[in-house]
Amino acid sequence: MRKKCSIEGCDAPKGLCKNSMSSDYQECDEWRSIDEDKADKGKSSSIETNIPWTGMELTPEDIGLLSHRSSPIIIGLIGSANAGKTSYIGMLYTLLFNGRKFNNWSFAGSYTLNAWEAQAKSLKINSKGKVPFPKSTPSHPDYYSLYHLALKKDKRLYDILFADSSGEVFTKWATDTENSEAENAKWIYQNSDGFIFFVDCEALIIGRGGARRPILQLAGQISSNLGTRKVVVVWSKAEKINEISAPLKKSIDEGLQRFFPNAPHLYISNFSASPDDEYCYVNNLATSETILDKITQSQKLRLTPIISNSPDFFFSYGTSNQ
Repeated sequence: MRKKCSIEGCDAPKGLCKNSMSSDYQECDEWRSIDEDKADKGKSSSIETNIPWTGMELTPEDIGLLSHRSSPIIIGLIGSANAGKTSYIGMLYTLLFNGRKFNNWSFAGSYTLNAWEAQAKSLKINSKGKVPFPKSTPSHPDYYSLYHLALKKDKRLYDILFADSSGEVFTKWATDTENSEAENAKWIYQNSDGFIFFVDCEALIIGRGGARRPILQLAGQISSNLGTRKVVVVWSKAEKINEISAPLKKSIDEGLQRFFPNAPHLYISNFSASPDDEYCYVNNLATSETILDKITQSQKLRLTPIISNSPDFFFSYGTSNQ
């Protein structure tokens, strides 16, 4: 089944059908006609390749595409609503697409290039001279967005999944980890190998002390069963960090230090003050590289080439526990 309706602005199947303005999207003529067409095409495409992928976000059910050759590293993007999690996805891809590189990791392919591109487009300046930013991630508990990268380091290949979900569901999960309306947040927490924890500078400026509690409550839940998993704390929209009151900033720092005593803190921004702006051009890449280094340093994963029927050489590799 399709994950999204092809009609622009329609939220089916996670939200209302644009045509009927109801949740009965399966009765929509557009939905049924395209589903029938896809069913016919699916029969022939399955003969041509053994890798059924669309280029859009993956879901937990799609992880089998990767697990037949390796155990993917899952990085959970954690933060309140509008903290910049999805914008980070767009910025990371934008930097890599424009030739910026990690220090020790290199790009080797992706199953979700269309999804990365969709988020990157939302960061481009429009005709009004403004950046629209990605639309809010749907808060439906069944909505998952897993962005895939195949990255190479020290002659080894790794499958990486960045797990994004709505900030609203994380807020619900932080209050009640068994909340049925936060199943996707629960899945991300239980299955991630490490986390990028977002602190929204703008929210702290606007909400002041009122924004402190949800940040530290969420951090407390993340730390409760963290085990040996790694965390990197990022202060998003950091071009405004100096506008946060010093006592509030200190209070947040101290709280996060209690929950994540060994976590590095990085400051990131989607806006560059100069061609070599550290918050934009350096730290956005460093965020992913730091969490990946921390995760892989504690793993013993050996990837070796295998014979594959796929015509795409990017995906012709497998695993070996040597």
